Amino acid sequence: MVEDKVEQTRFDISADELNHRMELKKRLKDDPVQRAVSILEAAVDTVLRKLGVNIELGDIPAQMDALGIIMTENTEIRTPQLNGFFIYVTRKSYALRNPEPDLIPYAWVGSARLNSNGECFCDIHWFQENKLSETGGVKLVG
Repeated sequence: MVEDKVEQTRFDISADELNHRMELKKRLKDDPVQRAVSILEAAVDTVLRKLGVNIELGDIPAQMDALGIIMTENTEIRTPQLNGFFIYVTRKSYALRNPEPDLIPYAWVGSARLNSNGECFCDIHWFQENKLSETGGVKLVG
């Protein structure tokens, strides 16, 4: 009598091994990335709060539009040190020659970065005050 055996190759893994690998991926990759994103979002929220946006109210893009706030993302490959968000404030010019609003650079929120201790930070450069602050300081893994 021929038995139906499933031939197992070296690429097959058990359900337990798959579950273990998925848990490792979640703990070592997905969770740290989510925490880094939350630090970046907190840094952006800090700048927007200072400009008068009520984060708890919701509908942040509409509030930014009403307050004349423009946020752009820099993901240029040639300038990785500038990756992050540039936040501008518009000022209407009432001169007859220039009906376009002026863009005034307000802040730059850098992308999340790790220091040598494994702590995650985001830099905020306040252009009008000419100062640099950092938020975060949370260890992502461990």
